[in-house]
Amino acid sequence: MAYGQEYSNDVAVTNVEFVLDGEDLLGQMDLDFSHIYASPTEQRNYSLVIYAGENYVTLPIASLLGRSWFYHYAREKRTNEPFAMDQHTWYWKKAPTPFHFVAVTPYQQWMETAQIRIDAEAGGCCGKEGEYVKGVPVLSVKMPYIEPEPEKPVYRPQFIYVLPPAETTVKQRDISGEAYVVFASGKTAVDPAYKDNAVELEKIRATIDSVRADVDVTITDVVLKGYSSPDGKLATNEKLSKARTQAIKDYVSKLDTLLEDKVFKAESVAENWDGLRSAVEASELSAKDKLLEIIDSDIAPDKKEAKIKANYPKQWAAMVKDIFPLLRRTDYRVSYTVKSYTTAEDARRILHTAPANLSITEFFLAAQGYEMGTYEFDEVFKIAARIYPYDPVVNINAANAAMSLGNLTAAEAYLKRAGDSPVARYTKGVLCALQEDWEGAVMFFTSAKASGVPEATAACEIAKELLEFGK
Repeated sequence: MAYGQEYSNDVAVTNVEFVLDGEDLLGQMDLDFSHIYASPTEQRNYSLVIYAGENYVTLPIASLLGRSWFYHYAREKRTNEPFAMDQHTWYWKKAPTPFHFVAVTPYQQWMETAQIRIDAEAGGCCGKEGEYVKGVPVLSVKMPYIEPEPEKPVYRPQFIYVLPPAETTVKQRDISGEAYVVFASGKTAVDPAYKDNAVELEKIRATIDSVRADVDVTITDVVLKGYSSPDGKLATNEKLSKARTQAIKDYVSKLDTLLEDKVFKAESVAENWDGLRSAVEASELSAKDKLLEIIDSDIAPDKKEAKIKANYPKQWAAMVKDIFPLLRRTDYRVSYTVKSYTTAEDARRILHTAPANLSITEFFLAAQGYEMGTYEFDEVFKIAARIYPYDPVVNINAANAAMSLGNLTAAEAYLKRAGDSPVARYTKGVLCALQEDWEGAVMFFTSAKASGVPEATAACEIAKELLEFGK
């Protein structure tokens, strides 16, 4: 509030008040122009200036016109009423005294220390056009003060990538499949021309070739395991199964002259009761529960067969027709060892073509040299999680890589398989923080801190501050 009359550029200023109206600064004051003189050809333009340092806002107040300039202005406006001009434009002798001036401008923080003054600019044709005179400050004015809002703390994630332990064992891998090589009744010789045998035998050979095509692997075993169906005497089936599997092994080994004969191994299962049980359970056979009860019993295989035939002849006939042919198969497994990769370039060479050849440690090696937060960096850990979907270390690293790219949905999926280690809990806290779940972040960071994760201390403090800030 003003404490008396003050002058700024010969304008008397009284009753000054500035208040806050929402986000606006509202000012009002009484102005007295009675001490102003304007020559006939003179125009004076007055403005209110709110200023502090280099910051300022200028608000027009009024224009006072000398006699000649006033009549010139009036003719242009074609007004018939003497001195009826635009708002705040007056003949200098007719300016209202006092003139109650109201100013509204958006409030800015610098205005809390601002002063006001009234500036004058000459116009018209008095030879002083454009002359600008700053007024002295009105010292009695007190500007309102707004308590600035507290600055929101900023959380910056710090990702912890876990270095997997070095692989100390030979990298052993295998690939497997099923082949249905059919034998004529009572026969044990392989006939490639019989039924679809050529196609089935090619499955085994193609699998071996696909593994051997990889220059980084060495085949150690080709295991062939033959199964017979439960129909017929167990002793007969044992002989047939063994002889037929051996025949397939001999046939395949002769086709492949690059592998030593000792690499090929033959195993056999006389009667595939496990396969029968699974097939019956998945079937729509009537009396399924009774059939399963017999199959699961401890009686001898030949007695099981006889009991089913005697009590459930229709079901037995259906099994002979639809199920037993599927039980007479040869499973094959090609086992091989993979070379070790010792450089990032070597590991990246097979990252997209043969990723299963990489160990967890080698995936970590492949990421070296890529900048965190890039697509290439994230891709390494994404592929690792596909090859080792249940490894906690892999999932922690994959979650970190996903979060560094802002993919929080993927990170959440990885962390469900990341286990409950201290670093896993810390990483779950990072995810909560990025989701702005500060309560969850505090919980996980507190637990990780108690378990000795150094990075959790600062993270926990900032999460607590943000939790409090949001209340």
